[in-house]
Amino acid sequence: MSCLTRKLQEKLIRYLQRHSDIISDGNPEKVRCELMNRGLCPSDVTIDQIMAIIRGAQGV
Repeated sequence: MSCLTRKLQEKLIRYLQRHSDIISDGNPEKVRCELMNRGLCPSDVTIDQIMAIIRGAQGV
C-alpha cells in the first residue's frame, strides 16, 4: 500500500465493514469513488489497493 498507511487501511476496512452497502455490488471503482467523495481516502489510491481493502472488509 504505497500511498495508504496501515492505519488508514485498517480504518477503511472497518468503515466498509460497517457500511457494507458500499461494497455490495463488488465494483472497486465505485467503492473508490464513494470513499473519495466522502473524503475518506486520497485520490491516488489505486484500484488494486481498493480491492485489497474490500477483501479485508469481507474477511477474505
